Amino acid sequence: MEVDSKAARGGRIFENLGTVEGRLLRLEVVVLLSALVLAALVLYGSTRRRSSDRLLRGVMWMAYSLSYVVVTYAVGIIQDGPFHGETFVLWATALLLIQASAYAAPVHSRRDVDQRKKLLLQHVLQTGLVLWLVLNATGTNASYRAAIWAFWSLNVLKTAAKIGEMVKASLPDRSVKVVAEYMDVEESLAAAGQQPADPRTMTGYRYLFHGEETMELSHEYGRLSRDEILMQSTCKSVVTIDTVYRWIDDQGYSDVEKDMAKDFCLAFALFKLLKRRFFGYVPAEAGSAKALNLVLNGLIHQQVHHPHHRHHRDVATGPDAAFRVVEAELSFLYDFFYTRNIVLVGVRTYIFIAVVVLALTMWTTFFGTLGPDYHRLRIGVKDLDRSVTVVVIVITAALEMCQALAAFSNNWRYTKTVYRCVRDGRPWHKKRRGGHLWWKESITPPEARYWEDKIGEYVLLKRYSHRPLNLLSWMTLYLVEPRRQGQKRERRKELPVQVRHAVLMSFKASGGRLSNGVTTLQKHNLLPRLAWACQFAKVTDQILAWHIVTTRCDWSSRLHRPRRRGDDDDRTDGGGDNWLVATKLSNYCAYLVAFVPEMLPDPSYNAEQIFDTAVRQTRCHLASCGTKQEILAQLDKIEANEQSYMEGLEAGVGAEGRAGSSTIVERAALLGGQLGAAVGRDGERLCSAPAASS
Repeated sequence: MEVDSKAARGGRIFENLGTVEGRLLRLEVVVLLSALVLAALVLYGSTRRRSSDRLLRGVMWMAYSLSYVVVTYAVGIIQDGPFHGETFVLWATALLLIQASAYAAPVHSRRDVDQRKKLLLQHVLQTGLVLWLVLNATGTNASYRAAIWAFWSLNVLKTAAKIGEMVKASLPDRSVKVVAEYMDVEESLAAAGQQPADPRTMTGYRYLFHGEETMELSHEYGRLSRDEILMQSTCKSVVTIDTVYRWIDDQGYSDVEKDMAKDFCLAFALFKLLKRRFFGYVPAEAGSAKALNLVLNGLIHQQVHHPHHRHHRDVATGPDAAFRVVEAELSFLYDFFYTRNIVLVGVRTYIFIAVVVLALTMWTTFFGTLGPDYHRLRIGVKDLDRSVTVVVIVITAALEMCQALAAFSNNWRYTKTVYRCVRDGRPWHKKRRGGHLWWKESITPPEARYWEDKIGEYVLLKRYSHRPLNLLSWMTLYLVEPRRQGQKRERRKELPVQVRHAVLMSFKASGGRLSNGVTTLQKHNLLPRLAWACQFAKVTDQILAWHIVTTRCDWSSRLHRPRRRGDDDDRTDGGGDNWLVATKLSNYCAYLVAFVPEMLPDPSYNAEQIFDTAVRQTRCHLASCGTKQEILAQLDKIEANEQSYMEGLEAGVGAEGRAGSSTIVERAALLGGQLGAAVGRDGERLCSAPAASS
C-alpha cells in the first residue's frame, strides 16, 4: 500500500507538471536558470585568458552548449502554450540578448571556432522565431513593448556584428603575406636610413606597427618589388615602430608612462611578426644579429647604478620588460584567433547602449512590473512572474553595463588610437574627440591582467606513487582524458620575481645561445666529469634526471637546515635566491614533462612514454619508502651501487650483473653523488648547476 501511495503521488506530480500551472512553473524555472547560466558565461568571458582550470573551462563549454537548448526549450514553451503575453515575450528577448553577449565566451582552441559557427546559426534561427513571438504578443504594457523591441533590435545588431566577424575571420588574411614580404626586405630598408640599429630607441627597426592593409591594395597581381615596398612603407598611412617610439618620446609624460606605452606598442608590432608562423611563413629575421640585439639589449634591461651611464628605460621599467612585452604579444595573438571584434565602435556607443538599456530596465521595473498598470497572472505562484521579470531585466542591464566598462580597457582600441595620432602627427592629448579612448588622458596602455603569473610545479619523488581513480573519465565514457599513473596536478603558485630575473639574465649573459647546461657546468669547473649528464639521448631524460638531483639536494638541505618558525614544506627560499631558482625551474620542467609534453623538444608521444617509464622505475626503486628520509637513504644506496658498478666497469670487471642500461633514478643518484663530491658543501653553487641544466 505504501508503494502504491508513493507511485500515486509521483503520478500526480507529473500530472501537475502537465497542467497550465505546471508548465508556467517550468517556464519560470527555465528562464531563471538560463539567465543565470548565460550571465556567468558573459562574466567568465572577461577572464578567459587567465583561466587554466580545465574543469572550469569544460563546465563553461557545456553550459554554453546547453544554453542554446535551454533557451530553445523556453521559447518552445512560450510558443506552444497559452503564454503569448508581453511578459513571456520579454523574457524570451532578454534571454536572446544575453545569449548574443555570451557568444564568444567559452572559445579556448582553434577547433572551437568551427563549433561556434553552428551555434551562431542556431542563434540566428532563434532570433527569427522570437520575432514571430514579438509580432503575435498580446498586451498593452508600453514599457514592456519598448523593452521587447529594444532588446530584440540590440540582439540583431550584435548578431550581425558576430556574422561580420565570422565572415572576416574566414577570409584569407592577406595582410600576413604583406608583412612577410615586407620583412624579407626590412633590413635593407632600415640600412637605407644609414643609421646604426639601436634597440633602445628602435632606430633602424622599421617593423610594421599599423597600416599594412593600405599596402595590400596594390598586391593583387603577385609579389611586390623591393622598390614598391620601400615606396609604400614611406606613405603616411603606413606607420612603423621606430616612428611610434619617436612620437612617444615627444609626448610630455613621465618616463614610466612613456616606457609602458613603448613596450605595449612593441608587443603589437611583434604580434604581427609572430602571426606569420601560424600561416606557414618562415620569419625572415630568424638568425639576424639585429633581431637578437633587440631581445638582449632592447627587451632585457639590466639596472645600471653608475650615475653617468644610467638610461631612463632601465630605471622606469626594470629588468623584466621582456615578460611584459611577451605577455601583451600573446594576448593580441589570443584575441586575434579566438575573441577579436572586427567592428570596433567607439566607447560612447557602448555607453549609449548601456544607458538606454538601463533606462528601459528602470522604466520596465518601476512602472511596467511594479506599477499599477501591471496585470498579474491569475495562475501559478503569486508574484513569481514579477520576480522573474525583475531578475531577468536587471541581469540584462547589469551585463550591458559590464560590457560598457570593459570597453574602456581594450588593447585594440589603444593601438588604433596611437596609430591615428602618429599618422596624423597629433599629440596624445589632442586625439580626436568622440573616437577611441577619447576620455583617456594618460598615454599608458589600458591596465589589464593578461595571465595568472603563476607557475606549474611537479615533484616526481613526491607524486610517483599517486594512482588516479579517473572516475570522471569513466563516467563520461573516456570523453575526458584519464590521468596517467603518477600524474597529480597541484595548485599553481605565484612566479617569483627572482626566477623571472634569473631566466632573463642567464639568457642575456649567454648571448642568446642555449647550451643544454654545458656552459653552466663549464662555468663551475664541473667538466669533463659531469659532461655525460648533458648527453642524454632525449631532452626529457635529462630533465627528469636533473630534476631528481635537484629534489634530492633540496630535501637533504631541509633536513640539515634548522627549521624556523613559519617554515613549511612548500617554502623553497630558505637557501637563497639560487636555491629558489633551482627548485622552481626544476619543478616547472618536470611539470612540462608530466602535463604539457607538447612544449618540449622531444615528440610528445616519446615524452609521455619516458615519463610513464620513469614513474614505474621510481616505484620499483622506492617501493619500501614512505618518508623523505627513507627516500634519501634509498637514493644513497642506489648511488653506492652505481658507483661500485662504474668502478667495476673502469677496472674491466663487474659488468655481468647488469641486465640492461641504468634507469633514470640510477643515473640521477649517481649524478647527485658526483655533483656533491665536486662542489662539497657549497649549497649555493650546488643549486646553480641543476638550475641551468634543467
